[in-house]
Amino acid sequence: MNIPTPEQCENLLASNNTPEATIIHSRMVRDVARRIGRDLKWLRDRGPNLALITAAALLHDIAKGKPDHAAAGAAILRENGYDEVAHIVAAHNELEYSGNLPVTEKEIVFIADKLVKGDQMVTVIYIYDHKIESCSDENLLAKLKQSKKNALRIKTAIEQETGKNLEELAIAEE
Repeated sequence: MNIPTPEQCENLLASNNTPEATIIHSRMVRDVARRIGRDLKWLRDRGPNLALITAAALLHDIAKGKPDHAAAGAAILRENGYDEVAHIVAAHNELEYSGNLPVTEKEIVFIADKLVKGDQMVTVIYIYDHKIESCSDENLLAKLKQSKKNALRIKTAIEQETGKNLEELAIAEE
């Protein structure tokens, strides 16, 4: 598995002219995702890969501002040989999660991104309800409602496995 180091991630962000505000957001998502991943790793014999979580969280918005930035970011990462990271970045806006399987690195980065708005911590409910209330496009509204359902399933799965509230886990000290 080819995973960039945190320093390589920072270099990729810089070389792709990622805005400073996006980098700050990505660092916060990284911290949240690592906290979640750390707790899950502690509870499982074979937990999530923290290096993969770190890289995917740092790079999830590498193409922010471009059309379909998740796919565009994944393409950049594939070009650099980081296929596993690209797979997670491609899914950080939309993914399907039934709730039947343990969460993976992909779901961890997805939910961590939903807990950080800009450089502020928010709840899963807030991030979606705020977007849903202001949405007038029916197609986008349906996608947002489905994404909220998936996010709540991920939240529930993490809370059941860790015995902790997701938002409290997200802000826990290392």
